[in-house]
Amino acid sequence: MSLRLLRAEVWSPHPKMNRVTARLVPNNILQTPALIGHARLVVIGGDSHRLHEEIITAGGVIREGRFSRMNVGETKRALDAELRDPAPESIAKKLLELWPKHSSSLKLALEARMKDRTDGLQKSLQERAEKEAGDIEAILNELKKSIEEKIQSDKTNLEQFLPGFNDDEKKQYEIDMDNLRIRLKQIPEEIEQEKKVIQSRFADPVPRLFPVAVTFLVPEKLAREAGS
Repeated sequence: MSLRLLRAEVWSPHPKMNRVTARLVPNNILQTPALIGHARLVVIGGDSHRLHEEIITAGGVIREGRFSRMNVGETKRALDAELRDPAPESIAKKLLELWPKHSSSLKLALEARMKDRTDGLQKSLQERAEKEAGDIEAILNELKKSIEEKIQSDKTNLEQFLPGFNDDEKKQYEIDMDNLRIRLKQIPEEIEQEKKVIQSRFADPVPRLFPVAVTFLVPEKLAREAGS
């Protein structure tokens, strides 16, 4: 539901969500302000099918006018410590003035995170492909078994009920049996075709990155200093 809302807001000409925010964090979390980017990561398969979607984050601290990238754990720790209190407006304005200088560094951080996350997804995507192939094979083999049992059951009952059939009923019975036999022969080929479709879907996954929002995190002590 959150991703649906985000997708709608990203493409809306009149979004209701703020794309930039500045929040306070405890002093033991950060010593200097941090710039965090939020982006929608979509992994597309070989047939343009969306295989995976999530929100990723990446960022860095701003120290002495320079952007120093944080690792995944540091970024999560900083965001988890975010307080409800907004940063003072005076600080937020100063941070926004730094945006043109650091925007390219943040973009590179998000792209690096996208690559790491995509590499990490390779195994799970392969497991999904194998599971989907196994599931479709099991479903079609179950159908094959049901048809075989139907044919065998009707063959057993044939001697008992066929003498009572009129010509039209006998003709329809033979048509039904022929259709079942045809369907039975189609299943092995259908299994292989479905497996190829799944393999194509998961082949060569391509990541797509859509930056959606920015969070500035400010240590509480800087807010106190600004207010004094």
